[in-house]
Amino acid sequence: MTEDRFRKYDELEADEKEVLDAFRQMKLMSDYNKFKLYSYKVEDLINDYEKLKQLRQAIQEKYFSIYEELLNENLIEGELDASVWGITRENEDETWDSELQLLSEIKTHFDIAIKMIESGDAEQIIIDEENK
Repeated sequence: MTEDRFRKYDELEADEKEVLDAFRQMKLMSDYNKFKLYSYKVEDLINDYEKLKQLRQAIQEKYFSIYEELLNENLIEGELDASVWGITRENEDETWDSELQLLSEIKTHFDIAIKMIESGDAEQIIIDEENK
């Protein structure tokens, strides 16, 4: 039985390198476009979270304002217990902040990969791996 071995990139003929380079470029462009798309989608979701947090705060302020007016006008009875809202809001903020942190980390990884492709570093890493 003959032992076949894979040839390293540096051992390939010029035309073989050209084909391999073309396939590598297609893969890198595919990855680049995929990373750009998902970076955009994640960034859009991060923006939605920020809007959600601002909207939640505005709703809470409006709620307290209206509730206080209704109490002052003797249209309702009761007490306004802001502590319940505070606890709820803290829990929401904690959850949303942890989700935002995760999304930010994911976006950072996409952005790093995009920069590596743009700079040629990603291609060089692949070539280096082919030569091992």
